[in-house]
Amino acid sequence: MRPMSILPCSRRLTFIRADGCILFDENDRGYLDTFAANGNIIAGHAVASIQEAYRQPSIQAGQRLIEELQQLLPGYLEHFQLFKSGVDAIKSACALSRRFRNRPYILGISEDIIQNSFLVVSSSDEENFTPLFSIDTHFELVSHNLSHPPVTGQKRLSELGKSCRGACLCSLESFFADLADKTAAIIIEPSIGVGGSIEPCRNFFGKLEEFCRANGIDLISNETQCGIGRTGSRMFGFQLLNIHPDIVCIGPSLANGYPIGVTACAGHFADHVEPVTAIASSSCAAALATLQQIEKFDLLRRSEQLGEIFKEILQHKIGTHKLVRQIRGLGMMIEIELENSETALNHHHRTSELGLITGIGNVRKNVIRLTPPLIFSGEDTEKACRIILESLP
Repeated sequence: MRPMSILPCSRRLTFIRADGCILFDENDRGYLDTFAANGNIIAGHAVASIQEAYRQPSIQAGQRLIEELQQLLPGYLEHFQLFKSGVDAIKSACALSRRFRNRPYILGISEDIIQNSFLVVSSSDEENFTPLFSIDTHFELVSHNLSHPPVTGQKRLSELGKSCRGACLCSLESFFADLADKTAAIIIEPSIGVGGSIEPCRNFFGKLEEFCRANGIDLISNETQCGIGRTGSRMFGFQLLNIHPDIVCIGPSLANGYPIGVTACAGHFADHVEPVTAIASSSCAAALATLQQIEKFDLLRRSEQLGEIFKEILQHKIGTHKLVRQIRGLGMMIEIELENSETALNHHHRTSELGLITGIGNVRKNVIRLTPPLIFSGEDTEKACRIILESLP
């Protein structure tokens, strides 16, 4: 198995091969996979056409991939850079925006960015990268300090929900206004992955885009987890929000888990963006084969429909359970928020003992993450829900 096929989901298990939505341990026992390497496996494990494309890539694979992405993304995103990871794509986007705007600050509104690559960057260049901690897209700010990365605190979900009509931006307006003339870009994640699979408030993002346009600030959409059909119906999360980011960052899900990162930049960066193709053609070929699988099996529609069914069944079976606080998500990006981290960890291990692999939050450790391959079936969904119910005390 290639290194990125499986990420550690339980220290008690070692997987040696995989097929479709099933992982196999050294005893050849099968486990239904609802983690899918942190959601990076889109078309299923060990897809023959993707593996073959990776082993025997065309030397033109990189250029062909860019041409394919030009068809999938809005036309104003004219410039593309290819990297070895989504982290590299995000770092490049930050550097490009700072160079173009000639401003020091990058504001990151996503716990996914903060807890992973973005916090690492800020710790080495703290005057230029400013993470903002928030609980979801309605933002309950816990702390923000321009000199030091903030510390995670105990937070709760916003009670405004979808009915707020963008009022959730009010709590940040004065903060943004104070920093507007120093801010190069604001990074968003249309549906927060590591931070909670939160279904976004579309009005917030619309108002945030207006603020960015009025103040000459770039809007960067981090699609490294929620992109490539994961949120259902559309290829990218920002398309669900009807916004127009200046830069879009894509990660390994584009190549079904093989290492790749892409930045797609608007035309106004023409004099500042440098073509980068620091990636093997094999990953580009795998990405092309993955996109073919998505189209061939209509996986965007499947992600949307099966995701809704998944949530409905979970809501019916465990929605009123005393240990379940909330079930949420978009498409095949679902989370079950439990009472506390100990309950979540015990549940996580119990499901694996019963043959189901789930993820667990590394930002909110009381969360069970479900990001199965988009080829998941109705039968798989029923089985997963049954095991999840059986695993609750």
